[in-house]
Amino acid sequence: MPSFAELVDKDIIAAMPMGMDRMFDAIGPHSIGPIRADRRQALEAAIAEMPPFPGRQENITMPGLDGEPDVPGIFYQRDDALHPEAVFIWLHGGGFVMGEVEDLTVHRYTPLMTVLSVDYRLAPEHRCPAGVMDACAAIEFVANNAAALGIDPARIIVGGPSGGGGLAAGAVLMNRDRGGPQLMHQWLLYPMIDDSHNTPSGHLDIPAQFWTREVSLKAWSLYVEEDGASIYAAASQAEDLSGLPPTYMMTGGLDLFRDENIDYAQRLMAQGIPVDFVLFPGAPHGFDMLVLDAPLAQRFLVHQQEALRQVLAG
Repeated sequence: MPSFAELVDKDIIAAMPMGMDRMFDAIGPHSIGPIRADRRQALEAAIAEMPPFPGRQENITMPGLDGEPDVPGIFYQRDDALHPEAVFIWLHGGGFVMGEVEDLTVHRYTPLMTVLSVDYRLAPEHRCPAGVMDACAAIEFVANNAAALGIDPARIIVGGPSGGGGLAAGAVLMNRDRGGPQLMHQWLLYPMIDDSHNTPSGHLDIPAQFWTREVSLKAWSLYVEEDGASIYAAASQAEDLSGLPPTYMMTGGLDLFRDENIDYAQRLMAQGIPVDFVLFPGAPHGFDMLVLDAPLAQRFLVHQQEALRQVLAG
């Protein structure tokens, strides 16, 4: 079988930033702080270079679910958005243990629709179901305050990348089980949904600058419930996938999560749920975040934008 180095997209490898080969080593209950601090510093520098947001950008606070703490978020609504009445409840990536509510990825979506980026609670300080409950709180807040927000409550999409995608999958399940608001779509980008990675892709020999099996299992150990992963932590464990919304799912051919993502998509389809599934050969985990200008990343962005346009036009 060809190796990772032989199969990976060469433009992505050539453009990878230096110094990433040990970036995830410090993930642990007592060492995640420096990684978060470095990410925060880089994010603040990027934000400082950006022009003012062309519309409403507002820090908001949402009531927590069932007496849980309030949930912060950032509400983005461009003046020229194509479908401002639709909202994307965005859950940032970061393997459940890092990531920021000011995730600049949201700006991919604001020309099309309103976006609510949720500042959900992170592990290891807060294990599942804390973050999932925060996401459900955002769903219910939007539905209950739709008129004041300028939102159509029938046009709510929930999604995110990686850990955020896993959180979205868990929140959609919890929302269904709670009898929560009807969702228009779930948007799962290489979602983190299986805490075992007991698949062929889960044993790929992935270089250390990417999200490896060892790093992922460490992050999972910090996130799942003390007595083991529930379906809200690891959505792949859910036996009943009925009643879930139409789904967009993307993964890479060299992603640790590839096979578990394929299986989840197939199981959704077996329930009669419409699924738009796309796999990009040669793509490692998070390829579109790591090297945005690579042709493969640009191809994904075009595909995603067109898919989202069709969903919103329906």
